[in-house]
Amino acid sequence: MDFKMIPNDIPLPIPTLGLDGVVVPVLWILLVVSWVVHILFINVLLGASAASVYYNKRGARENNPVFDRVAYLLTTPVTISENMGALWGVAPLLLISVMFTPLFYAAAIMNSPQWLHIIYGNIAAFLLSYLYKFTWHKLEHRKALHIAIGTAATGLFFTLPFVFMATVQLYMTPTTWTYDTHFWDALLRPDVFFRLVHFFLATFAVTGLFMMAYGKHKQKSEDKIDAEAGTVLLRTGKSWFIAPTVLNFFAGPLVLFSFPSYGIEGFFESGYYWLIVLSVAISIACLYLLLKDFFNDDVPASRIWTVVGLMAVVIISMATLRNGMRLALIGDAVAEATAKSEAFQKESEAARKAPPAPVATAANTPVGKQLADKHGCLACHAADKRLVGPSYQEVAAKGYSAEKIVELVKSPVPANWPDIQIPMPPQPQVPEADVRQIADWINSHK
Repeated sequence: MDFKMIPNDIPLPIPTLGLDGVVVPVLWILLVVSWVVHILFINVLLGASAASVYYNKRGARENNPVFDRVAYLLTTPVTISENMGALWGVAPLLLISVMFTPLFYAAAIMNSPQWLHIIYGNIAAFLLSYLYKFTWHKLEHRKALHIAIGTAATGLFFTLPFVFMATVQLYMTPTTWTYDTHFWDALLRPDVFFRLVHFFLATFAVTGLFMMAYGKHKQKSEDKIDAEAGTVLLRTGKSWFIAPTVLNFFAGPLVLFSFPSYGIEGFFESGYYWLIVLSVAISIACLYLLLKDFFNDDVPASRIWTVVGLMAVVIISMATLRNGMRLALIGDAVAEATAKSEAFQKESEAARKAPPAPVATAANTPVGKQLADKHGCLACHAADKRLVGPSYQEVAAKGYSAEKIVELVKSPVPANWPDIQIPMPPQPQVPEADVRQIADWINSHK
């Protein structure tokens, strides 16, 4: 495998305080857990924002207050999820940037300036989503404008995963880097495309789970419209969970086998494949439990919470699978970086313990060299190589006596050095006694 494109910067050592066997596993656990929490909020944010706009449009078109209430109810999980998703999203990014510094930052640079869209795109989407929520009643008679605001916010939210996924896939596959790699190269790759398909299907499935639980809760409301809205949420949630989950049975293998072959081999050799079997078996069981009562609007709450609990196991398994694939893909690159880091640290330690090199001082520097430096001679001449004028080794090779060098310093003869482009100007200001000592030092280079 070729890692020549990885920056040669020495990774910052993780401050384990000698507890490598504790700190590093804890970092891995924190990475998986923080990513799971973050991605669940992001799933609900995307799915609920899309559903809110959909039911807002449908309610306005059909003049149906129940659909309008469904749309309004969904604005609360959107605003909560956007805040919590952004908050929890910081943790995995920080952990990745610490644990895989050269890989992550190199990928972010290759994806710039699109990577900055995570900042300004998020800000714009946040502001629009709050405007959408808190102008609900003020704009109830201007539905076209209100729906346009919600659509713009949702559209912006849906652009963010494209940037994230392109960056994630780049840092996880350093063997694919070239000097010309950029955002659109990464985005149009098959592995990024299939991961995006899998992600968006999972987004709607997770939102479906949320809608079922939220809808069951709202069915108990004493407000008639709220209760009817709860039933709509429950029905939609079942459809949104079942269809994407079935489709992901096909998208999942496409994601897995779109990765580089060495990553797939490492993944299976590590034994993570059994989690795929577990996830598929649990998902099929959940589909069976919901299909039994697909047309039943009075699904027992225990059934819904059973499905939610089982799917939590699937989500954790999928997060572990994702981490296993990451290790398989970048394990060799990390090992190489670690080896370079250890070699650098050993060299640094050896240099620290080595006796200090003698420092050039007036006490051990020839007087002639000191005077040459004092009078500016060394600006144009060096001992062993040409600068503006000939080297002092070349001058010494001419065999000039000290008296001749004094004469030439006072009255240079450019013809003596026909290949020198800039002739030496006369130096009458240098004392003759100093020139004699400089001449003796020059002739010591014979």
